[in-house]
Amino acid sequence: MNSKNPGCATSTLCTATLAPSAAQDALAMRQHLGDFLQRAMAGSLVVRLPGGAPVERGEGHFHVGPELFLQTAGWTDFRLPHGTLTLGPGEALLMPPQLRHAEQVRAAPDQPFANLVVYAEAHALTCHLAFEVRTGKPGIRHLERRQHLQARHIHDWLADAARLGQNEHPEWATLQIRALVAAATAGVLRALADVDPHTAPESAWVTKVRVLVQNQLGDADLSVRGLAQQCGCTADYLSHLFRQQTQEALVAYINRMRMARAARLLAESALAIKEVAWACGYAHPSYFIHSFRAQYGQTPKGYRQGHAVVKSAL
Repeated sequence: MNSKNPGCATSTLCTATLAPSAAQDALAMRQHLGDFLQRAMAGSLVVRLPGGAPVERGEGHFHVGPELFLQTAGWTDFRLPHGTLTLGPGEALLMPPQLRHAEQVRAAPDQPFANLVVYAEAHALTCHLAFEVRTGKPGIRHLERRQHLQARHIHDWLADAARLGQNEHPEWATLQIRALVAAATAGVLRALADVDPHTAPESAWVTKVRVLVQNQLGDADLSVRGLAQQCGCTADYLSHLFRQQTQEALVAYINRMRMARAARLLAESALAIKEVAWACGYAHPSYFIHSFRAQYGQTPKGYRQGHAVVKSAL
């Protein structure tokens, strides 16, 4: 055990939290964002937009919102339901909502792999600098999270860009997509720069746990014990730290995130109820229906019908 953190075994997470290079990583992340923004504004940024059916069962994970990848060095190979796509240095990739994907990374002969990943949902924004944690597998080198009004705008801009790229599109759509990605990137820089001096920052541990949970919500085996193993600490220590900083039990947070994902999928997709249950990590639809009713006071079917009425009235 680590003498400074009793619950912490030898782990890259603990090292990253204490490493003196954190400030350099934060600066590098902002410089890369600025570089991509300048190229988007100049019209030279290539934005890749993969297609495919949303939330098909298979390898990898998905998000309910769009995800932006900015490749700084090396390559990222995305395995998608209907093929593969390789993102090269200096390119951007906008992953549409609900599209399942898995990533494998490769370094260049003279430069290690690195990319930036941006995700925004509701009022929360995360941006992280990734590296090759082991052969072919990306890991988080530096991660920042902000609760900021820009997050909602960033989500909407990227979602609009993803919709424009769903089919073959004319030149004007390409220009709009690039402009929307530029707006989102500028929004990330603004949110990162806007730090409230009266609010204590969330620890790197808790922020990383939030990202791990978000990436694994569709896994029925997601658990506090499994998250602790990924973080290199004991389950008790991770649970204590998460509750201490968020005033919420980690198990309760996982269940709340699953329910929030289910509600959004019911409102925004045509997936069958059993597919929504599976996409949220519930192996048994009957248990999912019971849990959803306990959370929202109605069945998933009733919730979907209610949202259909609201949409038709708008």
